[in-house]
Amino acid sequence: MTGFDLGKGPLEGETDEEFEERKKREKVIDEVVAWIDTRVIAEMIADHLEQEGEEVTLESCKEAWLGTLENLGSGIGIARSSGEAAHL
Repeated sequence: MTGFDLGKGPLEGETDEEFEERKKREKVIDEVVAWIDTRVIAEMIADHLEQEGEEVTLESCKEAWLGTLENLGSGIGIARSSGEAAHL
């Protein structure tokens, strides 16, 4: 299940080649979504909050996750440039 309705064909002004690239990208995103273990992420957030002496609540976990997402782009770039993700 993709985040876009690809069944309707190319978007207005989109070439067939661009549409095929968008389909490939959405397929990869769907595969990544299935691969990511959200429970592990939630446990790491709760562990971090506990280590910092903060109360583990839904709101504190959301705040920690949103803070992480704000910095995620640069973290991905760092991991890729250092080769840390190469063995996955």
